[in-house]
Amino acid sequence: MDAFTLVVMACVAGEPACQSSFVSETSFATVEACEAGTDAVLARMTKAFALRPELKGRSVAYEVSCLDRAQLQRIFGIAQSDA
Repeated sequence: MDAFTLVVMACVAGEPACQSSFVSETSFATVEACEAGTDAVLARMTKAFALRPELKGRSVAYEVSCLDRAQLQRIFGIAQSDA
């Protein structure tokens, strides 16, 4: 059984680059379990943005994906994995 990785990309309005977060949990044995973990990750990222006064009042767009190993390799162009 393959584990899933939660990939979150957060883009803050007016910022030149987006931030990303990868959460790989062995408990994410299904895509449903991975999706269930998104709220906690998004809450942590939102709180971290709120602590930065220069970002006050700016909107944040989140892109969330739950990917298995084969999808990660294909999307990120990994030809071979040692794992």
